[in-house]
Amino acid sequence: MAQHTRRIAFAGAMAAAAALVLSGCSLAASASGPSGGSADGDTVYFGVSAAQTGQYAQYGEQFKKAFDLAVEEVNKDGGVNGRPVALKYEDSQSDPKQSVTVAQKFVNDPQVSLVFGDYSSAASIPASPIYSSAKLLQYGFNNSNPDFTAKGTQYQWSTSITTSATYTWTADYIKKQGVDSIAVTYLNTADWGIPAFQAFKAEADKIGLKITDAEAIDPASDDYRPSLTKVVAGSPKAVAHIGYGPDAAKLVTQLRAIGFTGTFYGGQDEQSFDSTPDAAGSVIGTEFVSSSTDPQVAAFVKAFTAKYPEEKDVTLFEANAYDALHVAVAAAKKGGTDRAGILKGFQELKDVPSVIYGTITFDPATRRVADPQLTPVVLKDGIWDAIKG
Repeated sequence: MAQHTRRIAFAGAMAAAAALVLSGCSLAASASGPSGGSADGDTVYFGVSAAQTGQYAQYGEQFKKAFDLAVEEVNKDGGVNGRPVALKYEDSQSDPKQSVTVAQKFVNDPQVSLVFGDYSSAASIPASPIYSSAKLLQYGFNNSNPDFTAKGTQYQWSTSITTSATYTWTADYIKKQGVDSIAVTYLNTADWGIPAFQAFKAEADKIGLKITDAEAIDPASDDYRPSLTKVVAGSPKAVAHIGYGPDAAKLVTQLRAIGFTGTFYGGQDEQSFDSTPDAAGSVIGTEFVSSSTDPQVAAFVKAFTAKYPEEKDVTLFEANAYDALHVAVAAAKKGGTDRAGILKGFQELKDVPSVIYGTITFDPATRRVADPQLTPVVLKDGIWDAIKG
């Protein structure tokens, strides 16, 4: 894992040279332009608050790979009006306390004109007041909790579909498959799991989808069998899990071990889940399908796998970060590269090319993508394929 970016001041003519030397020791250098970028006064810096260590480090690594690819492309194409783009990374561990410390560091760095992150809404939301007070735009591109923008200020923006929209869609889709009864497991987290389950339940009640049992689970647990025994006892036609990939991988394995053979609606397109044998046949809704024949998607997947040949698949997490960098650059080109200009650019952006949505236009009232769409996909041989019909 690369070192954190540090700012060290030197007197007189040594300042610019010292900054360049230090950038070579940071993750920012790996994402800068040719030869490590140009002098700090010429470089456009964005901050990244993400997990480099801890339980969510895999997501931070996925984001970094996509960010690096996007920055490489942008700088090859002239950067922002001739100025190269570079990233300054800080390790938040996607922990609320650490994300606040990271936010304080970024707002005190006058070079940073926008911050990406964090991975989880739980880590992003506590840092939001700090970014807002400094008038520094917080781009929570992966933040699906509606409160991130709904209770935020004009400085909180996201291209992620909300959990309420996702799990309303999920309930509707399950019902359309002829399923009349379902058991639900969900993460027992106030910031994400519980609100997501409430959205699912509200829609299920509305459309007549019977929930035979609902179990709140601890995301840090390794043994879900007591809850799953209750789930199976209700003889549901299917099971829906509202959670992340790592917990879903453990859960579906234990669910199959106690004899449940129905459809599992849950999981994420990430390595731990995709490589779990018992996850085969799982169904989710997603904004991004790497096997799409759309030219934008195909070009992105080709470029990503060429740069990272060890990657078996390209997921929504990489696509989100890739899109986010290009959106931020588009905003900087449109409004300016300082903090006020970035905000102005976001407020005026329309039809920015996107590998997830085709194009991105923000709804000014919600500061989220207008009319996001989901595609049902099924996991086969470790790859998610779109479900036809």
